[in-house]
Amino acid sequence: MASQHKVFIDTSVFIRFFTHDDPEKYSDCKDFFRLIESGKLRPYTSNVVILEIVYVLKQLYKFPLTDVITATKGIINIRNMTLIEKTNTPYALAVFEKVFIKYGDSLIASQLPANTKLVTYDKEFTKLKKIATVEPKDFL
Repeated sequence: MASQHKVFIDTSVFIRFFTHDDPEKYSDCKDFFRLIESGKLRPYTSNVVILEIVYVLKQLYKFPLTDVITATKGIINIRNMTLIEKTNTPYALAVFEKVFIKYGDSLIASQLPANTKLVTYDKEFTKLKKIATVEPKDFL
């Protein structure tokens, strides 16, 4: 099998998928996750992303706790999903100070494995020139 593209999935992609609040993005995310399930992409995410998802679904979208837990379990059970636990706090603080993006995004930026594309709808990440950002539709 050819080498898989490594993709780190950001909060915004999961939120579009779970909330269905943008039909076009939901459809793109659904097809993107099908590619992952077929083994064509190697997925990564992190506990920072999980934390943001739990907060956004529960507090902003008012999802019932059982639905939030089901969604979170679904994420960690995605085929070949790797959860990144390690952050580089000095790097994240430097990014936060110099680039003025959200601190959570700075932490996520510190977690990306080498040669990984960040799959996101969050335009703030484009301020970080060393990170390759793409949207789910870019794989379809």
